[in-house]
Amino acid sequence: MTITQYAKSVTYGGLDGIITTFAVVAGAIGGSLGTTAIIILGFSNLLADGFSMAAGDYLSSTTEDGVNSKQALKNALVTFLSFNLFGLVPLLAYLLLIRIATFSDQITLILASLLVSLALITLGWVKAVITGQARKTEIIRTLVVGIVAASVAYAIGQILGTII
Repeated sequence: MTITQYAKSVTYGGLDGIITTFAVVAGAIGGSLGTTAIIILGFSNLLADGFSMAAGDYLSSTTEDGVNSKQALKNALVTFLSFNLFGLVPLLAYLLLIRIATFSDQITLILASLLVSLALITLGWVKAVITGQARKTEIIRTLVVGIVAASVAYAIGQILGTII
């Protein structure tokens, strides 16, 4: 068993972990929900969505030819671990930044975005190394998907925060 057999689960879990967790954080900041809500929503998303992703990976793996339950369970575990490892980055970045100094929510979001971008770059690089694909292409692709998702979440948070 090699790491290349888990490339899908590492990428799937890691990318979704970063994107959904940061989208929750960005949307909460955009909606001016405050630090407590951001942390509660972020960690709730991290654990619940991580489990959901792992279960989805398990169930989808059991539909593939030649994948037994034991292998499907390993895929699910890799997805869960990758989701939570990479998904922690937006929350840790936010928690670290609010502990270091008092920044405005917008400055904190920008700094957290930079840290999350580094994590997205790392994930793109990991995916490229595991699969043997072009590093530059995978890094850019991963980074763009993450930036677009976070931007949409922030904008929706701002719009709904203003309306409500």
